[in-house]
Amino acid sequence: MKIQTSSLRRAAGIALGALGLLLGTAPLTAAPADSLRLIPRPASITWGAGHAQLPTTLTVSPLLPQVIQTQLSQQAGIKVKATTKAPLLSVRLDRRLAGREAYRLSVGPRGMQLLAKDSSALLQGGQTLLQLVGQYGRRLPQLSITDSARFAWRGIMLDVSRHFMSADFIIQLLDEMARYKMNRFHWHLVDGGGWRFPSEKYPLLTKKAAWRTIADWDSWWQHDRRFVDEGTPGAYGGAYTKDDIRRVVAHAARLGITIVPEIELPGHSNELPAAYPELTCKGKWTFDATDVCIGRESTFRFFEDILGEVLELFPSYYIHIGGDEAAMNHWGSCPDCRARMKQEGLKDEHELQSYMIRRIERYLNGKGRQLIGWDEILMGGLAPNAAVMSWRGEEGGITAAKAGHKVVMTPGNYVYLDFYQRESKGEPRAIGGFTPLEKTYSYNPTPAVLSPAEQQYILGVQGNLWTEYVEDEQHAAYMLFPRLLAIAEIGWTPQAERSYPDFLRRVAAQLPGLKARGINSYPLKRIAVYSEIDTARREVALCLSSEQPSAEIRYTTDGTMPTASSRLYTGERISSRDSILLVARLFRDGKALDFPEVSYRTDYHLGIGRPIYYNEGCQWNPKYPAGGARALVDGLRGTPTYLDGLWQGFTMPLDVTVDLGETKALRHVFAKFMQEKMQWVYMPHHVELLLSDDGTNWRSLGQRVTTTDDGDFLPSFETFSFPIAERARYVRVKAANQRSAGHFIFLDELVIQ
Repeated sequence: MKIQTSSLRRAAGIALGALGLLLGTAPLTAAPADSLRLIPRPASITWGAGHAQLPTTLTVSPLLPQVIQTQLSQQAGIKVKATTKAPLLSVRLDRRLAGREAYRLSVGPRGMQLLAKDSSALLQGGQTLLQLVGQYGRRLPQLSITDSARFAWRGIMLDVSRHFMSADFIIQLLDEMARYKMNRFHWHLVDGGGWRFPSEKYPLLTKKAAWRTIADWDSWWQHDRRFVDEGTPGAYGGAYTKDDIRRVVAHAARLGITIVPEIELPGHSNELPAAYPELTCKGKWTFDATDVCIGRESTFRFFEDILGEVLELFPSYYIHIGGDEAAMNHWGSCPDCRARMKQEGLKDEHELQSYMIRRIERYLNGKGRQLIGWDEILMGGLAPNAAVMSWRGEEGGITAAKAGHKVVMTPGNYVYLDFYQRESKGEPRAIGGFTPLEKTYSYNPTPAVLSPAEQQYILGVQGNLWTEYVEDEQHAAYMLFPRLLAIAEIGWTPQAERSYPDFLRRVAAQLPGLKARGINSYPLKRIAVYSEIDTARREVALCLSSEQPSAEIRYTTDGTMPTASSRLYTGERISSRDSILLVARLFRDGKALDFPEVSYRTDYHLGIGRPIYYNEGCQWNPKYPAGGARALVDGLRGTPTYLDGLWQGFTMPLDVTVDLGETKALRHVFAKFMQEKMQWVYMPHHVELLLSDDGTNWRSLGQRVTTTDDGDFLPSFETFSFPIAERARYVRVKAANQRSAGHFIFLDELVIQ
């Protein structure tokens, strides 16, 4: 960011004359650049040396959007009057401004001016003014902000299929999105959890497929999946009316936000057979009826009819059709689908899905709209004009961009907001995973492997909130905020101007405003622990940081709970040549904050750096290699997510041997495993420890049987521990995976002491 402390020049374009009523006569020292709380951070700020006082009646140019005028009046507690005669806030368009949605907002000794490249830029500049008033009140610092958007697409997706969210909540969310310069709301209206879109042609969709037997997702999805008719006593669900949708779309338009509707096909369609069973290959409701039948023309008539109704309500150029995770489990045995494949010369089910996507694209293109879908639409061949949302990492987006297709980057590891924001202890239920604010903020949507020309196909970035375990709007807000603010800044602010410590300071300053506006935001309560392994010094070290900039971290290294007299963390490396049993907690003014403590163990153990052998019949799954052949003895402990690259995954029994190089005295061997049932990751049935002096003759030290309930859907961790008093050179660990193909066991480290 460019920071200057000179007074504003007249060239900034500030109106003169009668605007002197705005002047604050006492000059002030220029405010430091870091005092601003704006999110997203502007591209450039020039500071003046004084301040300006807003009058009780603020005159503005009529060009200032009405929604900004209204909010300005409410926020500043003043009367806002539109006039063409020397307004205190002068507003005009200047299409010469460089950049997307570019604007220049100036506050000077004789008034304010907002220059904007277009109507969208007027709204963005207006939102910046509103944030300034929110921070400073009616006494504004003299400054000039020159700003523009990095990406055209700055979005949030909300899944209302698994759990219905009201139109009022959507409108509240849109207000917050606009505040932070986000401009795409992706409305996931239909999915296997329930159909929420109102259809006049197919009224049974909301009468028979919008209501289910129970709210709890696990109980319903794993054991029932039955829908009930609207009006059934105790039914859970809901659907929007066309008036609801019109109200949401109109409100979004006033804010400069485009609503992108999604009608999921051909998979994730479990709700459809409850209303129209003829849409499935079996022609009836079944527990595994997840896909529609592509072989029947009636399926295409249905979706074209539905999309026709969608287009009447939503003016968005892009229409999302899903396209992800089709099970394809009935297409191969369906006579209609087989006939379609033969007729069209399709070699497999992937090409059959691509056939449907292409037909739907032709329909949308014929209506002047464009198809966008999840990256599975690449399989079997991408439709000619389709845009891609890349969620399974960046690979799909990279492939699409190289082929000249528009891409929205939305990789699950960074911007899936249904993942935990901190360690799961004390947190509301999430689907698993672990995406703290820092990780979300670290994302850069332009992969380095793309050339500058190819990067031009990256439309932008989007965060996604799936709601399997988000049952109400308060929980939804908790998962969205403040990570939504991170995605907003990723999409708007130049990459070179982004700084996480600075962003964290500004987020903390935004939280009281979010709370005052009724947003149930996550309160920044995580203590991050970073570990280092120094093989030269043969030691482990930990460093800490807090999401609360003004809080103290106090900690112990013996596993006891910190108190106000425990050691204060001041940035030092906490090191040991043995083990650290860290417990850390946040304090302020001598009192512990009402946030959970963090516990972390790390060990410099005998196995670090030693050869490890994966015995015959044992090999990690290529999707989850962690650090490869050294992963289990590299000293690095896994975080609470299987996606962090530190957990090694196995779909076969684990059997590994560590060679210590010489016979050594052993006192403890242990290994921590993970269970994430929803991701098919389970505890091993049992773990066995064996020792040897020669690597040939083995003696068993016994087995430890898991105590974890395999019916528990919460992420869980279990340490299989073997306290011993033995001598050996070779240490062998076996872990039984007694499940069917495709089930995993996950291990982060084999610790040998």
